[in-house]
Amino acid sequence: MSKAVRLEWELPDSLYDLLVGDEQKAADQAKQALVLDWVRLERMSVRRGAELLGLSYRSFLDVLADHRVPVCDYEAGWLDRELEGSRSGRPEEQ
Repeated sequence: MSKAVRLEWELPDSLYDLLVGDEQKAADQAKQALVLDWVRLERMSVRRGAELLGLSYRSFLDVLADHRVPVCDYEAGWLDRELEGSRSGRPEEQ
């Protein structure tokens, strides 16, 4: 089961002409922006976001990359700790 969500927003004529132009294209862009934000905020999975936009998983990964939405969110310093751990596990080179 699904429910429709509608957003109505009044814009000044100057902004409407500049930003909207084609109403269907603007609606698609707004939907994509909302889904991207939900994925970024971890309110929705990447796979679910792809499904909502009617894209394949791989195509949606490209969209995420184009909009700089991280797919993996590692904490600060994670890579440094991983690299240090890999160095300390190996014998030192002579």
